[in-house]
Amino acid sequence: MRVIGLTGSIACGKSAVSAWLQKQDGCQIIDGDLLARELTAPGGVALPLIRQAFGSSVFYADGSLNRRQLGSLIFSEGAARENLDQLMAPLLQKLTRERIEQARENGITLCFLDFPLLFEKGYDAICDTVWCVYLPKEIQMQRLMARDQISSSEALQRINAVFSSEEKAARSQVVIDNSGALSYTLSTLPPLLEEERQRAQASRRRRSSRLEDNEASSLSRAPVPPLVTPLQESPGAIMERPVAARQRRSPQKARWSLPAWLIGLLTGFAFLCLACFTAQTLMQAYLTRQAEKHLAEERAIHANYPLEYRQMIISAAEEFNLNPAFVSAIIRNESSFQPRAESNVGARGLMQLMPDTAEWIAGKMKVNGYAFDRMYDPESNIRFGCWYLQYLSTLFHGDPVCVSCAYHAGQGQVTAWLSDSRFSDDGVPLSLQRLSDGPTKTYAGRVIRAYGIYQALYFEDHPVDPDIADALYQ
Repeated sequence: MRVIGLTGSIACGKSAVSAWLQKQDGCQIIDGDLLARELTAPGGVALPLIRQAFGSSVFYADGSLNRRQLGSLIFSEGAARENLDQLMAPLLQKLTRERIEQARENGITLCFLDFPLLFEKGYDAICDTVWCVYLPKEIQMQRLMARDQISSSEALQRINAVFSSEEKAARSQVVIDNSGALSYTLSTLPPLLEEERQRAQASRRRRSSRLEDNEASSLSRAPVPPLVTPLQESPGAIMERPVAARQRRSPQKARWSLPAWLIGLLTGFAFLCLACFTAQTLMQAYLTRQAEKHLAEERAIHANYPLEYRQMIISAAEEFNLNPAFVSAIIRNESSFQPRAESNVGARGLMQLMPDTAEWIAGKMKVNGYAFDRMYDPESNIRFGCWYLQYLSTLFHGDPVCVSCAYHAGQGQVTAWLSDSRFSDDGVPLSLQRLSDGPTKTYAGRVIRAYGIYQALYFEDHPVDPDIADALYQ
């Protein structure tokens, strides 16, 4: 059985990977959070120690643990948190090892330790290998803020409380990049799981082979008979050399030898052949590495720039005379293709429309029976967002920089920039490089970059206006 650590920083998607592994044959998940709850459940072995260390104030009248009261205590006092860690650590380690042995006795092939603090608490030492679910910090903060409805400062505080996602990935043997769509992430797991199964089988065969060799060697250990020589049979005998050995060999005839110049020529030719073969081998290895590097880069680009709801995007883009690559770039930067995404200011859905904006668009599109909950529906959200992009495109002559900035900061801000000679010479296009540094400039830059990537990856058959193309690659 192989013991595999499964870890990842907060909001990186470890739970989704663990849930998928739980459904696979021959796999067992040992969840560190569940073990800790088992130790502190009614009748748990940790309760007497907690009562002794922290008193009865952290318990209910029925003897069960008041987790909220204990949490308030340990998060307000650093010494209390350290005492609880020292108290729980040996109990959790003992229970973890017991569960691993139970899995081994039950014939489990792959046992996964689902521990968020795998490295922080040293559980990687009992693992054969470690899998890490990884997210870049920027995307990790976006997903944590959207999931828990917290501010960026609160999200950053939680992320910095443990090892960073980059540090955990650097310590792991397998890194699962979850920065794209979850469906793509899960599609990468079967080959990793199959590789671990093959390693487990190979390890089992090696153990069986060693056992058979030990049994065979124990059976073949018979006493070796003593070596008897003629001298031992007759101590006084003298051994004579055979007649053939006493005869002097006749001198050999002189051998024919190659001329020195020919030997030098053949040696040079051999070195030339060896050099050509070495150069060809090195070149082939270099080309193979370059091809693998290119393939890895291509996979990374597809993972970082996924495309969901392709047909809905194309249909809405054609309806409102937009480039689907531009619509995809907006969605990627607004919600990372999460239809249930909701910001801390109330924006919803794939294109993150605010309640008043969505209601205004519904009135312009004459949508009957409109309700803001429809913004969770991908098709409705994409149509509303595309209508708004067409409206902005009409206002700003189709300039992608102006439209991106207006989508993020509002059309009034873009109008003010266009009337300022510092940002625009003639009041029509807006130069991204001349904008002041800030969230809107950063957002527009990401959208324009994603626009070009989506155009190259998915929408080559949708031509780009030459003026817009200049804006993409300036």
